[in-house]
Amino acid sequence: MRKIAAFVISVLSIGIAHAEDPDGRALFTAHCSACHGAVGEGDGPVASSMAVTVPNLRTLTKRSAGNFPADAIRSYIDGTEARAAHGTRTMPVWGPSLTSGGDETTVAAGRARLAAIVEFVRRLQYP
Repeated sequence: MRKIAAFVISVLSIGIAHAEDPDGRALFTAHCSACHGAVGEGDGPVASSMAVTVPNLRTLTKRSAGNFPADAIRSYIDGTEARAAHGTRTMPVWGPSLTSGGDETTVAAGRARLAAIVEFVRRLQYP
């Protein structure tokens, strides 16, 4: 009985740690890599079928005068930034799937997941 209780506690603590410290690479793979590719170069398996050219995420800092545009990326991923000048939005809005639910814990976990994706994209930048 003690072994089972210890096992359950360890599994729960792993789940809690994972929720508090999301894996940006895993989230990027799940939500972004089909279009943007494994390392963000716009060469994912779906990219060639898109009506628009999928952007190379590794050049974001270079295209932003040497400043990584974290806030712009965050708002584009979660859907708060509308780009009406560019026509209809091709990229899915991931905000609801990252932050679904209304309680503070769920919203905080969603923000952490979004921050993890943005940080992963930051690490992808070309020097």
